[in-house]
Amino acid sequence: MEMEKTIETRHGTYYIRPYKDKDEDKVIDLWEAAFLSKLDRRIWKWKFLDNPFGRQIMLCFTDKGLPIAMYAGIPFHANFNGQEIKMTQLIDNMSHPDHRHTTSGRKGLFLQNAEHFFDLYGGFHASVFHYGFPGKKHFRLGNLFLKYSKLGNEGAYLTADVRKIKSGVLLALGSVITISAVSDDFNQLWDTAKAHYPFSVKRNSEFVRWRYFEHPINEYKIYTYKNRKGKMLAYAVVSVKENMATIVDIFAMPHKTAINTLIKKIKQELLSKGISKVQLWLPKNHFITDNLVEIGFEEKPEPLGIIPTGRSLDEKLDINFAVNNIFYTMGDGDLF
Repeated sequence: MEMEKTIETRHGTYYIRPYKDKDEDKVIDLWEAAFLSKLDRRIWKWKFLDNPFGRQIMLCFTDKGLPIAMYAGIPFHANFNGQEIKMTQLIDNMSHPDHRHTTSGRKGLFLQNAEHFFDLYGGFHASVFHYGFPGKKHFRLGNLFLKYSKLGNEGAYLTADVRKIKSGVLLALGSVITISAVSDDFNQLWDTAKAHYPFSVKRNSEFVRWRYFEHPINEYKIYTYKNRKGKMLAYAVVSVKENMATIVDIFAMPHKTAINTLIKKIKQELLSKGISKVQLWLPKNHFITDNLVEIGFEEKPEPLGIIPTGRSLDEKLDINFAVNNIFYTMGDGDLF
């Protein structure tokens, strides 16, 4: 596969190639033109420069060296039925408004840039699976032209009135604490639990440290449940904005006591702060989803237009397996 590609159009010559460090300033200008807002460079640095997993970024340039389209992702370590693979979160895909109608043949520059991205970064040599959380418009585009599929039976948006979450009678078989640093407990939990998550980003200490503790802007509270022997069986990551709490991430053994005790502690702390609403996104038909519904969470219409989306990049990974077995939370994205 050629790293670079040249495209001739009636508007001139364009070039496609992977991102280089020297491109940063011009790409941030592109981001701000595409999304009509300012980009905090700390976020860019955190996502693309400081993450420990690497980067996959494809750019399309004018003949004057200005980037006018980007397709990008972060290639996380992941589990595929016990085999370690890479699974890429697609983020910040964009095109400059002045070049959105420029075509070569039947396809626009954005789509050609995306296809070159998948050609270079798709497969067991790079990433077996690419996923994201687009809105309806971008999902339709991806479904029509880039082989996107909906994931997790289209996902479940769960919400609850904190006061109505059932606490129940829980035996004191373990304890919940909040943590201020990452430990090897997360590695041990992942190693123990991964058999129950046959298709998931690897939620070990490396992931947790970068995703939550090193985030330059967001503040998270991380709750962990340990049994009497001190073994971690579950964790949850909570973010609070105004009167809404979001469980950004939750990961657990299939252990009701662990999950329910974790949620009970979160409930107590949210009520003590006067917070009455909590929300989260999960796949349907997952044991955590079922457990939360059982204690008072309700599935409601998704409020932001998010459609969990993915594409298999290798014939060894059946897209139907991915659709039906993927585990994700908003911790797998960068929206929260």
